[in-house]
Amino acid sequence: MDKKHLHIVILTLLLSVVTIGCAVRSVPKVAAPVEDYSFTDDPAKYRPEVESSSQKDERELEVINNSPIEAEYNIDKQMEAIVDSMYVRNDSLRLYDGFTILVYSGNNEIEAGRVRNRLFDLVPDQEARFSFKLPTYFVKIGEYFQQLEAEPMLKMIQETYPSAAIVPDKFAIKKEDESSEN
Repeated sequence: MDKKHLHIVILTLLLSVVTIGCAVRSVPKVAAPVEDYSFTDDPAKYRPEVESSSQKDERELEVINNSPIEAEYNIDKQMEAIVDSMYVRNDSLRLYDGFTILVYSGNNEIEAGRVRNRLFDLVPDQEARFSFKLPTYFVKIGEYFQQLEAEPMLKMIQETYPSAAIVPDKFAIKKEDESSEN
């Protein structure tokens, strides 16, 4: 063989070795193991054993009749007297504390009357009260338990009378029979 053919054979062998060496090797796949998720344990062995009510003794229970305890010091009469005195005192109360809106306070009776008449136009559903304590005339409107209840009315009145203010006052307690007659 000549040199030329020898070189071709060597080159072919070399190329085939390189090609075989660079080829992707195939890795045999191993089958995944099959997982068994079935439950074979019996949970009954972990549960505590409880005695049912039907397994208890069926013995008859004795019923004891209760009787009131006799106290050595009975204060019923004294308590009744105290409650009666509280009732009489509460019945004698004729006034309660509250708040009202003071619209006018001054020495001019004519001006106080004008303010009162103007309040009838501003707030027709409320009654304006006119009072006199030497030497001052007062015009008040509304009866409220708390100052917060009087705020909306005060804002409305202050648009016309900016000096109006909420003041503490005492009001007569109206009995049920008095309110039903009116």
